[in-house]
Amino acid sequence: MDWPETVGNRPMTLDSAPVREPRPRKAKAPAKPALKKSEATRQRILDAAAFVFRRKGYAHARLSDIARKSRTQTSSIYYYFDSREAIVFEVLRIANEKTALYVTNAMAELPGGASARDRISAAIHGHFRIVLSDNDYTSAHMRIFDQLPDKVQRHFLEVLDRNAGLWRELFEAARAEGVIGADVDLSVLRLLLLGMMNWSIEWFKPGRMSVDQIADQAVRMLFDGVGPRPGTETAAGS
Repeated sequence: MDWPETVGNRPMTLDSAPVREPRPRKAKAPAKPALKKSEATRQRILDAAAFVFRRKGYAHARLSDIARKSRTQTSSIYYYFDSREAIVFEVLRIANEKTALYVTNAMAELPGGASARDRISAAIHGHFRIVLSDNDYTSAHMRIFDQLPDKVQRHFLEVLDRNAGLWRELFEAARAEGVIGADVDLSVLRLLLLGMMNWSIEWFKPGRMSVDQIADQAVRMLFDGVGPRPGTETAAGS
């Protein structure tokens, strides 16, 4: 994800600022090349498709809805995509890429030599941040996956399984460090954790807790359970 650069300037008054020789202007960084018209239109169609799939589901989303949202003609969509299924493939691919990027970026912020628990915690925070980010691609993935034709589902189940390799490595490292019991089935643990995080899109409402606070709760329950911690008391009736 590209973040805009900001430049701060401190104002100086004439009666307070010393007279100085003007500094030579720094050369501006070369601007990123603009998308070609065809690339921009294709991206606009995909953004519109993610928007429509998220709100209407797979069965009720029509190419005419996508064309209207993307400000193009329905017939023009076929210049970029062979079918509605091809659009779905691309929307889900982007959603998976975004999710993987959030998780790996969160882990990259850790110092070298971080523990397996800290790496899993960072991965959980990254996953929650994208799932609950109100991103149309991720939300569309969650909304339509169970509605897709078997062929599309099988393809993306293989993609998801490859992406799950990161979580397998994290859990295996945590077991080696002694923070996950030898009797815990790591596949079940992974599926339960990912299912819980993905389902949060259905019940999360901003306000009561932040996304990171929810992630902290997930980490706490994963590693420490839901019982009271040593030295704490549980309030009666809570």
